[in-house]
Amino acid sequence: MSETENPLLTNLKLPGRTFQLPSRGFFYHNGELAPNIHEGEIHIHPMSALDEINLKNPDQLFSGEAVNIVFKQCVKGIEKPQQLLSKDVDAIMMFLRVVTYGPSYEFSAKHTCEGAKDHAYVADVDQMIGSMAMIDPTTVDQMYTAKMPNGQVVRLLPNRYQQVLELIRANENKKEITAADQQKNLLMMLMGVIQSVDGETDQAKILDWIKRVPSPFVNRIAEKVEKINDWGPDLRWKCVCKDCTKEFEVEIPINPVSFFTE
Repeated sequence: MSETENPLLTNLKLPGRTFQLPSRGFFYHNGELAPNIHEGEIHIHPMSALDEINLKNPDQLFSGEAVNIVFKQCVKGIEKPQQLLSKDVDAIMMFLRVVTYGPSYEFSAKHTCEGAKDHAYVADVDQMIGSMAMIDPTTVDQMYTAKMPNGQVVRLLPNRYQQVLELIRANENKKEITAADQQKNLLMMLMGVIQSVDGETDQAKILDWIKRVPSPFVNRIAEKVEKINDWGPDLRWKCVCKDCTKEFEVEIPINPVSFFTE
């Protein structure tokens, strides 16, 4: 039965809200967003109870399938959810929280003062969204270019959500990270952020280059990556301790299991 045939659905008015992705959609050129999406403006609909079950399922969340299902259902214009930038995914989680439950998010925190206890505090997610740092397209060329000591030019990209999941899965349930694991993690990290070297985009050639470059090259890329990641949601929230009245800062975890609750 369609919505037009079911008066219950017709009267269930869930308009949602329009938000702008912090990336402004700048890095999407392979069909990640629908053609009618301009400058990363997307419309978010509230999650249903079934959507929330999908998003809170650990197996589906870990595989990326939860984001794939829920984003396609609740976010108009998202064609390839797992190929979104990781920070855009964090932002969409905040958008979903606001349109589904409202701006207030209650959480438990404990200050480091003597005798402190766990207390309930409330963050304003709408305020956090309003202070979100957006990418400046006019500075992208400069910011995402790293020049190596030998003059070679490396073009960088922000991390994709799928790449972050792959890195997490690669280290799942490991009690000890070996030297081989560290090497693999480094290669995965670099391959995830390097778009081209001297204009060359062939992944096999870039991987071979990464394996041969000296440490100063890798360090320069890592320093650049840290600088270019200074955008997107700021998950820090300032609280006033209920024991000593001093201000302290808490990082709000966007864990669907706890984040999507009333």
